Amino acid sequence: MTSANRYLEREVIAALGGVLLVMLMVVFGGLLTDVLNKIARGKIPAQLLFSQIGLRVPDALTLLLPLASLLGVLLAYGRLYRDSEMSVLAAAGYGPLHTLRPLLRIGAVLVAAQIALAFLLAPGGRAIAHDMVQTMQRSVAVAGLTSGRFVELPGGAGVLYVSRVSADMREVEELMLVRERDGGRLVLTARRGTIEVNPITEDILLRLEAGERVDGRPGEPGYRRIRFETADIAIPKQPLDPGDDPIQSRSTRELWQADDSESNAELTRRLAQPIVLAMLLLLAPIMAQGAPRQPRYDKLVVAILLYVTYTNLVELARVWAVTGTLPAWLGTWWVHALFAVVVVIAWGHELLAWRRGRTLLRQLGAPA
Repeated sequence: MTSANRYLEREVIAALGGVLLVMLMVVFGGLLTDVLNKIARGKIPAQLLFSQIGLRVPDALTLLLPLASLLGVLLAYGRLYRDSEMSVLAAAGYGPLHTLRPLLRIGAVLVAAQIALAFLLAPGGRAIAHDMVQTMQRSVAVAGLTSGRFVELPGGAGVLYVSRVSADMREVEELMLVRERDGGRLVLTARRGTIEVNPITEDILLRLEAGERVDGRPGEPGYRRIRFETADIAIPKQPLDPGDDPIQSRSTRELWQADDSESNAELTRRLAQPIVLAMLLLLAPIMAQGAPRQPRYDKLVVAILLYVTYTNLVELARVWAVTGTLPAWLGTWWVHALFAVVVVIAWGHELLAWRRGRTLLRQLGAPA
């Protein structure tokens, strides 16, 4: 471990930490907005705000870590090229492969972290978050109920208001339900209500006690008014969001034991994430090369476009494998193979140029 290697490692780690911190702040803001939106629509209880955000961070990191690694190397090595420090190292015999050596140690840690995120932490966080919401759905929090708030029930089941919710989230007091259907309006009021869950079907019932029912058509006579001792109201379950894919919450062991195409495609997607990170790290030192006084951020846009193209091709290949457009055994491997060819060509060109330069120096009598 030479001083130059340690110096390059420090530069890369500092740049990577800064880029990752900025990206996490941006993603945290996006996650906060998304979770608050779901809370406002009654899809997630307000009590789960911070837990839902925390459990979704590993899933976001699986997407951020490859891009942050690429940008971190570009910023660190790009500064060294811009300040002519790489030229000094090259004059001392520090060749292209030497610049890659510090990345191998950092890359091994990053790939290991990406494997843990993709195969364990991200699906585990999704599963725990889903279970927490499902558990809360077995109480009045299924509709996002809180004291003194009107909440729209899913599936057009009406608008529900309760004046007080018990501490165990199982009982409510002074409630009112307004439901409009086929031009008619139904209003239910009750002094008390309790939640009952079918242990087999997990259907949720709101059992009202000591209430009154009024129904009819607005603007027309003939309203009916009925008093009741008890009445049951079925509360529809919250539908899954389009972005919530249940298969992404399954453990890697379950996917490995399954034999269907969707499970194989999800397993391939998780396996592709550390491969993408490794490929981008191998290509980063070549992309970072530049002339002195070159603009600092000119290659970041190219790097982002490269990352987006690579990841979108991987996702497209996964979809093609699921739909049968491509053979299942091919999966996303052809995308990684194409990118590996690009990496080999880039490094081959770089090593050939380095060798020609050293040969030219020997011919001129300079030390190579």
